[in-house]
Parts: sequence; structure tokens; C-alpha cells
Amino acid sequence: MAGSSALAQKRVAQLNKPNYDERPVHYGFYLALPLTRYNIEHSQEYADQLADPDLPHMSVNARTSPGFYTGLVLNVRLAQYLDARFVPGVGFYGRSIEYKNALQDDGSRGDATQTISSTMVELPLLLKYKAKRRTNFRMYMVGGLKPGIDLSSRKNQREGETLRAEKFDLAVEYGVGVDIFYPFFKFAPELRFSHGLLNQHILDDNIYSTSLQRMTNHNVSLILFFE
Repeated sequence: MAGSSALAQKRVAQLNKPNYDERPVHYGFYLALPLTRYNIEHSQEYADQLADPDLPHMSVNARTSPGFYTGLVLNVRLAQYLDARFVPGVGFYGRSIEYKNALQDDGSRGDATQTISSTMVELPLLLKYKAKRRTNFRMYMVGGLKPGIDLSSRKNQREGETLRAEKFDLAVEYGVGVDIFYPFFKFAPELRFSHGLLNQHILDDNIYSTSLQRMTNHNVSLILFFE
């Protein structure tokens, strides 16, 4: 009995931050490394040039690029296994669309890439469903909505031979992660998926814009939380 009691006390002593979940509010910060791209839908004009056997065909494809974003965490306990999380941040992205065999101003054809650089203020509001804690580990799921504002949007600039995107966006987000409790803080790596709901395409009178009907933002992110 004495040996069992000593062993139980040792296990209790090894439990990091045992009263963590009793606090109604937690704060922290995060760093994130996303892979980002546009999901695109081609226009009818693009489809028509593919159907014409007498025209050289141009292909238009989105490319995946790395980005970076960071921000703060406000976590509010709603129930035993449910939290609300407000995680505002700033993201830096460069989404590219590649045009192969595109018609140039001089009448020749060649390859071109249009890259839209964005500095996004993002305001995700998420629900976090937590599993039961197992010693110093706990799995969880998150989901919610993310409004965003592009501070570097060229929406109001004069039309030219460039591709432009809208200033505002709204995305649905979901993901999974694991809470890891250390003696002085909680660390949580999370894999999150983000799918834009709003069409970011602005129609201009140039070959880059008229080849597209719709483009939406999509991210797959590895996020590191420190709380």
C-alpha cells in the first residue's frame, strides 16, 4: 500500500499545470506557416479559345506558395470540453497564377506569372472542442469563420495589364491539434484548413483577368500556439 501511494503521488507531481482548465480565460500568441493558393474557375472566354482548333491554346493554372502569419490568442472557456477562441493576426501572402502560351502585347506568345501580394488583417472566431486530458496531452478540434481585410489591395488602382483581387474576404476554417502541457506554458501544434467563400476576382480588360471567372483563397497551415 505504501508503495502504491508513493507511486500515485509521483504521478500527480508530474502533472504540469493541473489547474489550467479551471481558469475561464487564457491568453497567448501563435506563429503559422501556411501553404496558400487561389482556387480558380476559368471563364467562358478561356473555354472558347480551347475549343477553337485554329487558335494556339493558353493554359492558366494556380500555383501553391508559402506564406507567414502571426497573432494573439484570447481563449474563453464555455463548458468542460468547449472553448471559444478569438485569434486575430496579420498574414503575409503571395498567391500566383501561371499563364502559359499567353498572347503578349507585341503579338507573340510566351509564359507569364501574375502574383498578388497580400498583407491581411485576419480575425478568426473559432470553437474548440477538447478531448479529455491524458496526463500532459489532449487532442482537440477547431472550426469557425475568418473575416479578412487586405491592407495592400490594388482594388482601387487604375486598370492595367495586371491581375487584381478584392479587399475583403471571408473563409471557413477547421482543423485538429494537440495541447501539450509544460510546467510554465501550454504548447499546441495545430493543422488548420481555410477555404475562402467570397470571389476575389476583379474583372479587367486584359488577358489575365478575362481568362478567369472566379478565384478564392485557400490555405493549409501549420500553427504553433503558446499559451
